[in-house]
Amino acid sequence: MKRVSLSFLCVLMLFCLQGRIVLAGGVRIGVLDMKALQQNSVRFQKVREKLKKRFNALQKKLDAERAQIAKVEEELRKQSMMLSLDAKEDKQNELGKMSRHYKYMYGEVTQEMKDAEFEATRKVGREIEQIVEKMSKKEGFTIILEAGTTGLIYYNDAIDITDQVTKAYDSMK
Repeated sequence: MKRVSLSFLCVLMLFCLQGRIVLAGGVRIGVLDMKALQQNSVRFQKVREKLKKRFNALQKKLDAERAQIAKVEEELRKQSMMLSLDAKEDKQNELGKMSRHYKYMYGEVTQEMKDAEFEATRKVGREIEQIVEKMSKKEGFTIILEAGTTGLIYYNDAIDITDQVTKAYDSMK
C-alpha cells in the first residue's frame, strides 16, 4: 500500500513540475472547427459545388444507360411471345452486354467520384494547414487543435480561431 501511495505521489509531483515548466513558457492554444469552416467558407462551398456538378454530369450518363437497358428489357418482355428463339436469345445477349457495361460504368463513375472527392479534400486540407501554420507563427500559438478530435471535450470560445482561418482561406487566390 505504501509503495502504491509513494508511486502515485511521485507521478503527481512529476506532472505538477511539468505543468509549471509549460506555463512558464507562455502556452497559447487555438481550436479550429473544420465543420464550421466547411459550412461558412465561400471558397469551400465553391469546391463542393464543382464536385456536385461533376457528379451530376456523371449521374446523367448512368441514368441514360439505365434508361436504355430498361427500354430493351421492356421490348424483350413485350415481344418475347412473338420472337423466335434465336431472336429472343440475341435480345437477351444484348441485354446482358448492356447490363455488364452499366455495371462497369457504375464502378468507374463511383471510383472517379471517390478520387475527385479525395483529391479535393486533400487540396483543401493542405491549403488550410498552410494558413494555420502561418497564423500560428504570426500570432504565437503553441498548439492548434481540431474541434472534432478525440479527447477535446470542451474549449472556451476565446481560443476558437475558426473565423480567422475561414476569412484567410476565403481570401486566398
